[in-house]
Amino acid sequence: MDIIWYIFDMIGTIAFAVSGALVGVARKMDIFGMTVLALATAIGGGIVRDVLLGYFPPNSLRNVVYVTVVLVVTVIVFLIYNSRYRKHAMGPRSRASYLLADALGLASFTVTGASAGFKLYPELPIFIVLLGTITAVGGGIIRDMLAQRIPSVLKEDVYALPSIIGGIVYYLMVTSSWDSMAVYGAFTVVLVIRLLAIKYNWSLPKVGKSKPVAK
Repeated sequence: MDIIWYIFDMIGTIAFAVSGALVGVARKMDIFGMTVLALATAIGGGIVRDVLLGYFPPNSLRNVVYVTVVLVVTVIVFLIYNSRYRKHAMGPRSRASYLLADALGLASFTVTGASAGFKLYPELPIFIVLLGTITAVGGGIIRDMLAQRIPSVLKEDVYALPSIIGGIVYYLMVTSSWDSMAVYGAFTVVLVIRLLAIKYNWSLPKVGKSKPVAK
């Protein structure tokens, strides 16, 4: 399970590093700004998770691999968008790449957060679900605040909800006869719901414009 957890944690780190770097491209930041956003997105949620679990220093700062991977990903994204194709920066393909990377990161960190919570506190289902959600959306919130954007979790069509559902699925599966498939099941649920929400523009209810009162 530790190997599986590490694989998903690394998938989430890479995916969120890509999404953070792409936000830097969209905001016309230099490579340092891109790196800051990539680091905030990729390890921010994990740091919050580890602090809540009492891990000091957090895993991503204890293991040099995480920061190294984020730096490499940022340099690759920078080189791609600084090439002769830079005129297409943040076009439809780049937008699709950003959304896919963000969805992969959301799904991966949901399961790593939920499984870490279950390992220490299996008797606390609410904590397990919320820890998965915080791990998944925490880095994105920090990224968007640094980029002076309204955090995606507060305005995107369906963003945090897939993570919450994934955490619930993980807990139900891990406490049943499907425990060996819990990580894969929760990951798939989060990823599918998020991608469907993007494709079909699903959204939660919002306060609409008030209609004039007939006299």
